Amino acid sequence: MIKIVTGKINSQKSTRLLEYYQEHPQGDGFISRKIMQGNLVYGYNLLQLSNNKLIPFVIRDIYDDGSKAIICKVGPYHFYEDAFNYVEEMIDDFIAKKISPVFLDEISLLELNDQGFHQVLVKLIENDMDLCLVVRDDLINQVLHKYQMKSVEII
Repeated sequence: MIKIVTGKINSQKSTRLLEYYQEHPQGDGFISRKIMQGNLVYGYNLLQLSNNKLIPFVIRDIYDDGSKAIICKVGPYHFYEDAFNYVEEMIDDFIAKKISPVFLDEISLLELNDQGFHQVLVKLIENDMDLCLVVRDDLINQVLHKYQMKSVEII
């Protein structure tokens, strides 16, 4: 089963997914946590749900000191390679140990362009893992089509 939290940009989708996990404390995965610097988004961390570990994930270009490898850039945001490597390693572990459901925040334009969490999402679907995802409402049909998601519940 695939469960999806959807909504517009800045509509508390990540918060709703976290609340869902807290109400149904099963599985593991990652929620994006926004970091603000005044009125400007500084970046994002990934929060691993099972252990509250924070993984630096994205940094705004003006704050990037060049000390970490960047896997891709979207607008003013630089995505850390280490974060994706960690997520991929953990997803392999979740699959091996049949930890389910797996939470991913979020599936978006990167994944539609075969970047970001694309590879781990494909792996999870191929292994028939239960998923809880965040997908913006304007991208939901594209995501459902690309990943051929059939048994989906909107939460």
